[in-house]
Amino acid sequence: MRHPLTLFALLLLFACSHPKQLQGTASTGNPEQQAPYVTQQQQNTSEAITATGKVGQYRLFEAALINNKNYNNKFTDVELLVQYQAPSGRLVDFRGFYDGDGKGAGNITSGNVWKMRFMPDEPGTWRYVYRWTDGTKGGAGSFECTAENAGKGVLQPYTQNPHWFAYNGTDPVWLKSYYETGHGSIGQDFDWVVNNVYSKFVENGYNHLQVNWLLSLCCFKQYYLDGPEPETLDLALYQEGKATTTMNLDVWRRMEQHLGWLNERDISVHMFLGVDGSQNEGPAWEKLSTEEKEFYVRYMVARLAPYANLAGWNFVWEVDGNRESHELGFVRLVAKYDVFNHLRTYEDEFPRENYYHLPEYTFAAVENHQVAAPTKPLERHLWRDAWTHHMACLLGYAGKPVFMSEGNALWRRFWHERVGATQDDLRRAAWACATAGASFTWNGHEKEYELYAGGPSGLPFNDKNPFRTSERYIDILTQVLRNEVAFHNMKPHDELLAHHQALRVYALAEPDRQYLVFAPDGESFALKLKEGTRYTRNTWIDTKTGKQVKAAAVRGQGEEKPIAFKAPTTATDWVLVLRAE
Repeated sequence: MRHPLTLFALLLLFACSHPKQLQGTASTGNPEQQAPYVTQQQQNTSEAITATGKVGQYRLFEAALINNKNYNNKFTDVELLVQYQAPSGRLVDFRGFYDGDGKGAGNITSGNVWKMRFMPDEPGTWRYVYRWTDGTKGGAGSFECTAENAGKGVLQPYTQNPHWFAYNGTDPVWLKSYYETGHGSIGQDFDWVVNNVYSKFVENGYNHLQVNWLLSLCCFKQYYLDGPEPETLDLALYQEGKATTTMNLDVWRRMEQHLGWLNERDISVHMFLGVDGSQNEGPAWEKLSTEEKEFYVRYMVARLAPYANLAGWNFVWEVDGNRESHELGFVRLVAKYDVFNHLRTYEDEFPRENYYHLPEYTFAAVENHQVAAPTKPLERHLWRDAWTHHMACLLGYAGKPVFMSEGNALWRRFWHERVGATQDDLRRAAWACATAGASFTWNGHEKEYELYAGGPSGLPFNDKNPFRTSERYIDILTQVLRNEVAFHNMKPHDELLAHHQALRVYALAEPDRQYLVFAPDGESFALKLKEGTRYTRNTWIDTKTGKQVKAAAVRGQGEEKPIAFKAPTTATDWVLVLRAE
């Protein structure tokens, strides 16, 4: 096997002698706005026809290639392999992918467009060489990565405190996350969805969405009924068991249009339904052969991994976690091919016993089940309680960030009517997750198959929707975590509490420096504070209104003499913030 650098040098030399191999165009981040594709009659060669000339750091580089050779199956008979060289000299091997006519049409034999995508993480000149595994002549090119229009990067565990997420592992971020459930909305007019759905999240400060259209396998009648009629409901990525021969390229185009728009605005996206459609009457993962699974993951990674905002490969909801034939085997394949190392997880319905310690998983997606009892029927009445959310987050922690993906009190859609949860329960469950050192998602729209963007049952961003109140609660929590404390330095420390009702009061702390204590109904409590440390910047915050009341200064007296605290009233839920001098 040739040394990679030798291959790079040889192909770069080839490119220099073929200057017309590459034509640069300005980056738009939107495939629909790229220069039109052209066709050329060629034999035993390929040519780059469009390419991003400049791209912001952590944004999307893309180039399209024409290859007019005939193949029985253009998805599998040949591979496009690309090696990128960073300005620092670092080499990164990645794949391209077949994309039909480049506009969403084409199949195993019709179409002649392949694409390469990449996410540059260093500013400066990037160079690349590409080759075809069947000997078709390759080529080379370059593009500029700039600080202008730079993205945030890839969500990773925060290296200094892995309870939390951080861009590239170093820039901690509090996730304000919403579960957007328009499975079939990618079949509707894109501009309408942007104006009536995604723009609302931008306006209200959300930086993270949990969605069901990534990857698209089921539930296509769940679209916005107050929007335009879908242009198509043929939205399954492939037919069951036949990923290599039935790929629906129009669905990939639609899906990437949504992902790309959100990427340009640094809104991370977590896939809830994942790759196993069998949980929702879609194509089953287990129906794919070993070869088909490997192909599908390679193809999926080549298309999606260059989007920095891909915030978690997830197999599907509610699985065991240790099945080699299913979720564990899937994340191992993802880890093998995803050179950008996006987050990987499975969703555990019962986090009391989990597999998040395995190295294949890099964060935990949990629900608040089987925390209080061994069977669902025995504990169903407790699923609306804040303490089950708090305990589930604590149990799911294995030295990696925990994300409450399906907290029963946090979902108006589906769960509120089933467990009788109120908006007070939702607010308390949110604080219960945060004080357990965990992130969470929530939603305030009402139905699954009667989905609206506006009105009383739609997204919670209009005053006709009663859950607009919950959106304000979530925003208050977000502002406290982002502005009142350095949350990324804090961990759950319930053991520092005393003289309180068990399972009602929760503490997040950076001991001896800062404390955040959630006390529903103004519950009294005491804190064990290091002797001699003085706390003068202290505030009570009403979690319903955001009102702040200055709290008295205190001096720690050691573990044997906890300091007692009494909230301003018992008429609301309070958070106490203590900060040392």
